Amino acid sequence: MSATSTPAETSPHGGEPPARGPRRASLCFVIDPDFGFLQAFGQLLRGVGLDTVELVSSARLAESVAAQDPEIIFLDLNPGNPHDCVRALMALKDCRFSGRVQLFGRCELALLESFRRIGTDASLAMLPALQKPIDFVAVRKIVLEQKLSCQDVAPQEVSLKTALARDYVVFRYQPKVDLKRRQVVGAEAFARIAHPRHGILLPARFLAGAAEEDLIELAERALLNAIDFGMRLVKDGISLPLAINLGVDSIMKLPIVELMQQRTGTQGDSPAIIFDVPEAQAINRITVLRDRFKELEKFRISLAIDNFGRGNSSFSLFRYLQLSEIKIDASFVQGCVSNPGNSNVCKSMIQLAGNFSCKSVAVGVETGEDAQHLATLGCDVVQGHIFGRPMTDRQLMTMVEAGRAQSRNFVGSIAWIN
Repeated sequence: MSATSTPAETSPHGGEPPARGPRRASLCFVIDPDFGFLQAFGQLLRGVGLDTVELVSSARLAESVAAQDPEIIFLDLNPGNPHDCVRALMALKDCRFSGRVQLFGRCELALLESFRRIGTDASLAMLPALQKPIDFVAVRKIVLEQKLSCQDVAPQEVSLKTALARDYVVFRYQPKVDLKRRQVVGAEAFARIAHPRHGILLPARFLAGAAEEDLIELAERALLNAIDFGMRLVKDGISLPLAINLGVDSIMKLPIVELMQQRTGTQGDSPAIIFDVPEAQAINRITVLRDRFKELEKFRISLAIDNFGRGNSSFSLFRYLQLSEIKIDASFVQGCVSNPGNSNVCKSMIQLAGNFSCKSVAVGVETGEDAQHLATLGCDVVQGHIFGRPMTDRQLMTMVEAGRAQSRNFVGSIAWIN
C-alpha cells in the first residue's frame, strides 16, 4: 500500500485484516491519515506485542469494529480537519463500541481534551489524550494500565549484553539534508539489533537497564563503524560527516585518538565525525568537553548539541565550546508550520546557530509543510522520515550517488520544495 492509496485498512503486516478468532495479543486499531506515521506507530505497537490494524480512514470504522472487535482504538485528531475525528467518535457510538479510545494528535493538549469530552459525552471509554510524537514509554504505560495482552515478541535474553556478545548489533544511517542546496550533506548513526528470530529491534527494546560497560562498548562499536564507513566515503570522493550520539562519559572514557589512528593511519585521511551530546549533559560538563575537543578536532571530530531546547539552555555552551551544529529538538520542529510558539522557538534557535557560526539542524521532520516552513526560517539542515529512515550504509551511498547524478544534484524525495 502506498501513500496515495485509497482509504483502506491493512493488517499488522500490510495484508488483509486478520480473521476473527482466537489470538494471543490484544487487538488495536490505529486511525491516522498520515501514512508515514501510521506505519511507524503500527511498528511501535507491534514492538510491545500488540496485534494491530492500521486505517488511513474511518470511513468503514463501524464495519471493521463489528467484524474484529478491537480492545483499543488509537484515533488521530487532525486540527486541520477535526470533523473526521468527530465522525469516527460518532461511528463508535452508533456501533456501541465497548473498548477504549486513545485520542492523540499534533496540537495543543487543550484541544485534544475538548474532543475527548465529545467522546465521553457519547458514552465511550476515553483515555487521557496524548500529544504526538508518542514514544515507546507512553505506549508501554497504556499497555500496563489497561492490562492489554501482549505477545512475547522479544524474549528477555535479547539484552544489549547478549546482542554485543552474539554480534547482533548493527548500525543504520539516517540522511541529513541541506534545504538550500538540496543535497544529502551528512548522516546520523543509529544502533539496532538484528535478531535472527525477531528481526530488527529498536533501541527502546534493548537499551533500558543496560550496564555502563555495555553502553561504552556500544559507543566504541558505533565510532568504529562510522570511521570505517567514513573512510569508504572518502575513498569514493564523497564528503559526508557522520554523526554519533555519545554521552560525555563515553567521550571521556573511550580511547578515541587511538581508535582514529588505528583505523585511518594518518590524520589527513580522517573522515569527518560529529559527536552529538545531549544538551543537559553538555551544560554540566562544559570544561571537560572543551579540553577534550582541543585534542579531537585534530582528527576532524567536532561537537554538536543534541535535543537543544529540551533542557535549560545556557549561553555558556556557545561561549566556551566550538560547536559544529545545534540540533533543534523534535518537540519544537513538529507542527512548527501551524504552531506560532514552535515556529518562534525554531526561528530563535536558527538565528542563534547563525550568530555563533554553527549549523542549525531540525530533527524529527515528518511533513513537507514543516520542512518548507523551516526553509523559510533559514534552517540549514533537516532530518526526518520524509527524507529517509535509518538505512544501511550501502543504501545511503546509493542515495547519495543518485542525488549527485540528478541535474539538481539532489534526490527526488524532496522535490516538493520550490
